[in-house]
Amino acid sequence: MKRRDFLTTALAVPFLGWIPRKQPVFGWLPGFPSTDKPFNQVANHLERFGSGKVACLWKPFEAIVGHPWEAHRQQGPDCVAHASGGGIDILTAVQIIMKQSKEQWIAKSNTDMIYAGGRKIIGKNKLGRSGGMPGSWAVKYLKQYGNLLRQKYDDFNLKPYSESTMGKWDRQGVPTALLEIAKEHPLLEYAPVNSWYEFRDAVAAGYPVLWCASFFGGYSRRDSDGFIKTSNKKKWYHAWLGAGIDDGKRPGACLLNSHGSNYGSGPKRHGQPDGSVWIDAKYIDQHCRNFNDSYALSLYKGFPKPEEDYILW
Repeated sequence: MKRRDFLTTALAVPFLGWIPRKQPVFGWLPGFPSTDKPFNQVANHLERFGSGKVACLWKPFEAIVGHPWEAHRQQGPDCVAHASGGGIDILTAVQIIMKQSKEQWIAKSNTDMIYAGGRKIIGKNKLGRSGGMPGSWAVKYLKQYGNLLRQKYDDFNLKPYSESTMGKWDRQGVPTALLEIAKEHPLLEYAPVNSWYEFRDAVAAGYPVLWCASFFGGYSRRDSDGFIKTSNKKKWYHAWLGAGIDDGKRPGACLLNSHGSNYGSGPKRHGQPDGSVWIDAKYIDQHCRNFNDSYALSLYKGFPKPEEDYILW
């Protein structure tokens, strides 16, 4: 990595406490492509499903929780955990509203556990002191070991987003008692998206996308269409949550970032949340194809809603 790119990345990504000594990148780590069957093979019935459509998956989420999407603000190199955890949250809302599943909304996903579990259990300490992880580790962890929410579980208070907890679990592992609870709530299905068309069709069908890329998105001023200027010359290894698509005159995707609500300024499109930007489809396509480490999240075993409310005495 050139010195100017290192400085640009370091300024763009708030990594607190994790300073990689050997890895040239921070939050998302490339070089671990998926070996799973891609979306167009496992969901070939959805080919061209998103053609010409607009889909805004943050709207079902906002309808369920009763307030606008609150942008995540990462405290370490855990953008992959924030993007995948946020994807689980949006998928939960989509399943409740669009799929009419008998689930209930309780709280957001605990990203500390996804980060530590993906690195420690799936990654098996391969990265040493370096921070971050590939997207593949997050989805594999969520499928094999499950998900927990930001709430209390017995003696564990998982409500706050905690840099210290994330670091502790990254070193020592997620407590066994929490893993036992989490296994009841796995990500049941996911599939790699290896092109804009797969990305588009997945989001149009209600499946948020964990999108991993290396383009520079530091120019966060949105143009009149809500899109930001991007560059492939400068590198920003980062994971985003693909939560919207517009396949109209200017095809592209709405990406939710984990740098707080102030990331992105200027005009908005389709009522997009604070902290989000639109990216042209050609960049989505390019980075899906180049890295093969982006995933549509399609089925999650959430928290069942009681059939009725009972009074017991």
